[in-house]
Amino acid sequence: MKDLRVLKWLGMICLLAGIARIGMTPTAIVWGTDSVPELSFGYAACILMAIGSIAGFLAQSKETGLLGFISVLGMSVGNILTSALLFTLFILEPSAPRPEGAMVAIAQMGGMIGTTLCTLLFAILTFRAKVFPRWVAVLFVLNLVSMFLPVEDNVYFALFWGLAYAGLGFCIWTGRMTPRSQQAQHADNSPRSAGLTK
Repeated sequence: MKDLRVLKWLGMICLLAGIARIGMTPTAIVWGTDSVPELSFGYAACILMAIGSIAGFLAQSKETGLLGFISVLGMSVGNILTSALLFTLFILEPSAPRPEGAMVAIAQMGGMIGTTLCTLLFAILTFRAKVFPRWVAVLFVLNLVSMFLPVEDNVYFALFWGLAYAGLGFCIWTGRMTPRSQQAQHADNSPRSAGLTK
């Protein structure tokens, strides 16, 4: 019971993370890319996503196994690294040159791998696990596809990214999940399977 309560609250964090990420799109349109309002939403989203991503694994840990853990760990680390990069934009003067160097390059690469490859792996595993409605996995794929939208500064990428997390968090918070054990039990109790056992 306690584990379910923890999962539910992690789901709420995931939902809030999605809402915060969605907030980047309108603030970027109104105040511009890399504006303080947009970066504030992005920074909050990164921290919340780093924590809330754990819910995506806990809800389907039996179904996704080690690969599921690796995908969520990569997503969390990717968000942590991205939040560190965003923090540097807060403390630098607007006219100051962007930080460079090996550590920055590593952080950028790690953030990119965590938020792309690990997200794709998570989407595939989630689709196969069938714990969440299929549209949750589809939202994570759309998130990745939206990276290639031919829009200046791609301000809509954050919208799709946020929708994926908001959908995941919503399903966890409202309990719209079907673990494999319940799927098997439902199949055993179906009229068709009952007729086969007679």
